[in-house]
Amino acid sequence: MRCFRLLYLSLCAFMLLGCSAPLIPTAELPVPSRQTQNDTDLVARLRDSWYQLANPDLGDRERAVALHQYNKDLLTLVKRLRHDALEQQKLPEYEEFELQHQNDESICRFLGLHEDIVPAIDVELSALQERYTLPGIGVPMVGVIPEGKIKPGTENVFNIATRGTVSILTAVMTFSEEGKPHFRVIPRNREDFIAVGKLNYPLAADWSALLEVYWNLTRVKDDRWLGLLQPQELRNTTGLSSIQVYNPNKIPVILTHGLMSSAGTFDNLVNRLYADPEIRRNYQFWYFNYPTGVAWTVSARAYRESLQKLRDQVDPQRKNPNWDKMVVVGHSMGGLITHYSQCEEPWNLLRASDIPQQTLAQYLDKRYVHEPLPDPALEPLRKDYFFEPVKAGMVVYLATPHRGAPVAKYRLATFLSKLVSLPQNLLKEAYNIATLQQDMFLLNPQDAYLWFTSVNQLKPDSYSISGLQGLKVRNVPTHSIIGDQGKGDTPKSSDGVVPYWSSHLAWGTEKIVPSDHSVQDCMETANEMKRILGEYAEKNPAVKAVTPSKLRALRRSMAPQNGRGSAVRK
Repeated sequence: MRCFRLLYLSLCAFMLLGCSAPLIPTAELPVPSRQTQNDTDLVARLRDSWYQLANPDLGDRERAVALHQYNKDLLTLVKRLRHDALEQQKLPEYEEFELQHQNDESICRFLGLHEDIVPAIDVELSALQERYTLPGIGVPMVGVIPEGKIKPGTENVFNIATRGTVSILTAVMTFSEEGKPHFRVIPRNREDFIAVGKLNYPLAADWSALLEVYWNLTRVKDDRWLGLLQPQELRNTTGLSSIQVYNPNKIPVILTHGLMSSAGTFDNLVNRLYADPEIRRNYQFWYFNYPTGVAWTVSARAYRESLQKLRDQVDPQRKNPNWDKMVVVGHSMGGLITHYSQCEEPWNLLRASDIPQQTLAQYLDKRYVHEPLPDPALEPLRKDYFFEPVKAGMVVYLATPHRGAPVAKYRLATFLSKLVSLPQNLLKEAYNIATLQQDMFLLNPQDAYLWFTSVNQLKPDSYSISGLQGLKVRNVPTHSIIGDQGKGDTPKSSDGVVPYWSSHLAWGTEKIVPSDHSVQDCMETANEMKRILGEYAEKNPAVKAVTPSKLRALRRSMAPQNGRGSAVRK
């Protein structure tokens, strides 16, 4: 018992240590300093480079040199401006140039929305394994939007509560025909190119810096142990979130993480997918975050409710065809949430429970999807077992234990399940189930409690895993990506947590990748996802949807529509 207590204390310390990482880089003054080169001289050099870039007769080599010099000088200026703004808590006025173009509201948006804008080059990658950039003109930036600047009501559904979000920007300095300089910060959803004279140049971008700052800011990765052991503490971070504000012209991709994890587990996968211009053009990524200590059948309820809430808000008339093409992706236990939410008669899951069949007979009826159950005390259970399936256009499973995970029976897993502190509302539901299971309630009411802990619902012989096998699933394109630890011994393989016999499905396509259970971090998985999403978009391309006026004001999606990115491994 003493060693169990030490383990528990170690886990708590691990959770606390995870909160010490810096959110964003500090604003250091660049070299050369203003004493060596003042802003006026710097702007004059930028003007010279701008005019060179506007010359259609300039050779390729000379153009590359002029572009490099322009971006280098602009980066120096941007760093100075950021330092000035943070030091003075506002953007000061400058004699050398204007901060706002007459017809450009981006600076006003910056002042009213962003707490800071960080040059992407200053963002060091920690979790991400590659850096994906798009060469072009301007300085790639990451805008930091704090919690207080996320408006309540219409926008809070788009973000993980309490921790803010980010935007992808590009800083440029333009010059009028008279040579007057204007400093601009351009949100990348607005423009992909900028006119320099009569020529168009792609705006530079850095997707990886955006993702890095986002995960540091939201810190959802720090919550993975807390979500397992103290799920009630994460009630404010349960739900859907996206780096991008909803874009009706793209197909939603819903990513759901697994046990003892968080939405941040998809950082490398999304980073690699962002590098593909066709994926950026057709898809928008959303994350479903939830505390993993509670049973996946309960989290599946929150999953469906979050999707319903989002669509009610952004597509209340159900007229956007991109929603009907929605792609749902689940890793590990997140795959069980995804699987169960695709079932057409989910109430039949209860047939595998210990509840007497004669008691169940009066409840297993489709009408209870929309009608209350006869016994009001059991009404909270209805949302878990009586629902319409999520109508996704395609499903992707990553290392999903459809038939359970044997490791859930191990002694450590059993110990962890006993450490889980369930929310009070779930405890009430547990005793409602115990009331149905009359004999069990008298003999061992603890069994009812264990119905609602995730580790116990992952056991191959649990009622939920057993019941899932007999449920009918919607007939949609389905793909499974399964790890084999690089041994190549399928069908006898395992990813170290889930054996092949549990991940394998009798329908859909299947790809075996040389990976442990974290298949989402495997490059082969990213390549397979690019293939799957690419082929799906060819047959079901995203279309331009009718956008309600209230959404037009919210559209700040960050992914550019054109251009190919480049990757640099750390």
